[in-house]
Amino acid sequence: MLAHGHSRKASVITPAAQRRPHIARRTKPHTESVYQEADSAIASGIERAAMSRMRQWVLVIVVILAGVIAAFQIGKAAVALPLLQRDLGLDLAVAALVISAFGTVGAFAGLPAGILAARLPARATIVGGLAVIAAGSALGAVAADGATLLATRVVEGCGFIAIGIAAPRLISALAASGDREIALAGWGAYMPAGSAAMLLAAPAFMDFGWRGLWLGNAVIAAVYALVILVAVPGAPAPRARGPWTAWSDLRLLFAARTPLLLALTFGLYAFQYSALAGLMPTLLVDRLGLTLGQAGLITAATVIANAMGNLAAGALIGFGFAFWAVVAAAFATLGACAIGIFSAAAPVALVAALAALNLAVTGLVPASTYAAGGRGVPPALLAMTFGLILQMSNIGQFFGPAVLGWWAARHGWSSAPLLFGAVAALGIIVALRLRRLPR
Repeated sequence: MLAHGHSRKASVITPAAQRRPHIARRTKPHTESVYQEADSAIASGIERAAMSRMRQWVLVIVVILAGVIAAFQIGKAAVALPLLQRDLGLDLAVAALVISAFGTVGAFAGLPAGILAARLPARATIVGGLAVIAAGSALGAVAADGATLLATRVVEGCGFIAIGIAAPRLISALAASGDREIALAGWGAYMPAGSAAMLLAAPAFMDFGWRGLWLGNAVIAAVYALVILVAVPGAPAPRARGPWTAWSDLRLLFAARTPLLLALTFGLYAFQYSALAGLMPTLLVDRLGLTLGQAGLITAATVIANAMGNLAAGALIGFGFAFWAVVAAAFATLGACAIGIFSAAAPVALVAALAALNLAVTGLVPASTYAAGGRGVPPALLAMTFGLILQMSNIGQFFGPAVLGWWAARHGWSSAPLLFGAVAALGIIVALRLRRLPR
């Protein structure tokens, strides 16, 4: 009986034991299929995310190129300056205003324009800015005298300021949150990139004279306005803000010290950059006897060096270099290099090397200033701070070539180091005042 009972018990247990491998055999393939489906879903999600991120970067680059095209208008005036002097009978001081006038609107209305643009759709503002640049450049191509050409440069400047205010806002909306700082750093190089590209491309237009250069830029700007309109989605409409809110923000902005110091830093940088890059072709042609094409190539190389400095700034800040130290070193380099750049005894190679070194090192300032603003300014004041920075940039851009042209005409090129030395000293003083900013 015991044996029989044991046998029955075993008979009950045995089938269950025999079924376990069967269950395991069924479960394992099922589990593997579940994991395979999960892996496939994850891979599909990663692929979609990668494609989405790639598309975001494509759109960011398309917007940055709008800024590059806007900066073409700076480069075209610099390379055509000797031709403008001969064709329109302009002296150096007046001809330099052709470069400076471009920044007139931003110099006197940058901050109010920023307040207005913050209430308009960013894409529409960029499209409108490109259309205004196209109109101004086309009108400039048929200008019969210096005064008319200066007026059309002011029109072009209106389009430039619109793009300069709206593009960073649209880039911020288009870029993924983890890529936003890199995207905005890329935007920071639009001005030297556009200026250098036009300096390199301008000789191809010179068979048609400077008027052909102006017309070519008008066509490029008009076509790219359509590209932005078709290819780039609009950002969400800005939240409505009343005039009293803007007035309150302005009071807070001017009560704070850091935004003003950052804007002054950018203004001093823009002064020396626009003066040196804008009048470098004239210096090389008039003083060193180079052809216009040779002068354009050398100037383009120095501007490209400036773009490299813009891109390198993010790495320095990432390595923990203090903002004030970067700015102080940049302006000290300006003061030292200016001595050799404007020396009557310096050969062409030395002038070119020192100009490239100066613009490369001072190129650290713009991106570093934007990065410092993001860390040292309250979020509520960021938009206003960047608007003020843009205004000071245009003030420096306006006065830089005009002051250097007047100085060289009155005192000679050899005395220019005194002017740049004063700018360098002011830059170092401002940098020392910014030592409390976080790294």
